[in-house]
Amino acid sequence: MSVTLLPYAKAIVQLLRGPVYSEDQEYWSLLLKYQLEITQHFNGLGLDTVIQKEDGYAFIRQIELDDRGSTIGLVSRRPLTYEVSLLCVLLRKLLDDFEISNTENKRFYLKRKQLRAELETFFKEKSNKVKLLKDLDSYINQVLDLGYIKVTDSDEQYRDEDTFEVRTIIKARFSNDVCLDFLNQLKEDVKSV
Repeated sequence: MSVTLLPYAKAIVQLLRGPVYSEDQEYWSLLLKYQLEITQHFNGLGLDTVIQKEDGYAFIRQIELDDRGSTIGLVSRRPLTYEVSLLCVLLRKLLDDFEISNTENKRFYLKRKQLRAELETFFKEKSNKVKLLKDLDSYINQVLDLGYIKVTDSDEQYRDEDTFEVRTIIKARFSNDVCLDFLNQLKEDVKSV
């Protein structure tokens, strides 16, 4: 039995796996060429296709079916830990600051040691420096797995010098409102301590 695949099937499968970036030329070109068909395909499944051509990324998200936020349930939602959420909000803020102050470069890069320094200020328990650094690296690696940062330069001997690109998809996943709510909650938590 022969099967006729949709000409954009590879792009659909890739979007189901996670975000598609413009550097993934094969998938990106299919996505742009068949944007209407792909969007209609996902809409029929209760999913919205988000394509940011200027920033070079695309992903799918569930469409809320009612005021309570109900969805069809195709995509599983996994809550982020407080620490990973904090890092994402910090990255979003740093990216915003970079975009405001830097008009020449489109890409924002940070070293691992810079990420650690940004995060470290939020942790009171600093007596065991080795454990703290290990924990901070764990949070960084989780954000890396989520696709919000990308390793652009790595050195196995000097992990502090690893360079990450902060990907602009983080702006779509962590809106200004989400960041503001998180920072307000953080201020409340600090006041209560």
